[in-house]
Amino acid sequence: MNERLIPWQPTAIAGPKQPLLVTPETAKHMIKKSKRPLFVVGPYAKNEPLLDFVSKIAEKWNLPIVTTADTYKTFSDVEIDSTPYGIVEIVNLLKDPQWQGVNGEGQHDLVIFVGVIYYIASQGLSTLKHFAPHLKTLTICKYFHFNADASFPNMNDKEWHNYLDKL
Repeated sequence: MNERLIPWQPTAIAGPKQPLLVTPETAKHMIKKSKRPLFVVGPYAKNEPLLDFVSKIAEKWNLPIVTTADTYKTFSDVEIDSTPYGIVEIVNLLKDPQWQGVNGEGQHDLVIFVGVIYYIASQGLSTLKHFAPHLKTLTICKYFHFNADASFPNMNDKEWHNYLDKL
């Protein structure tokens, strides 16, 4: 056999669903286009300035917030409305197209993640990518998530805060 061997490249993203590298403008367009978006917020959002950004983004876009881990207490202390779920629990609910959503108004069509621990978010996004074709996922974290449908690129804190400010 005269086949040319191609080495395995771990940085290459396989599969039909390639992630989109987004700017704040593209993220805004995705949020505007969605009918029932959901904001999933993890424990990294308990501290300033991310807590402030999350509050402003949720208020501006009228997003229902799901807080994971111990984030609920921090949000309730500063009077930000949210619904507490475990990250695995919310991912499992989002997989079910019959679930009526956090507010009981129907399944969400866009899920925005921020502040979730990277390796946990990666697994949750992978699950949604493969088992929830009815959903689009967007991450507005400072690190690129290859399992999301759309994600901010890797960037330093200053650039990231600038991106969040534009949302």
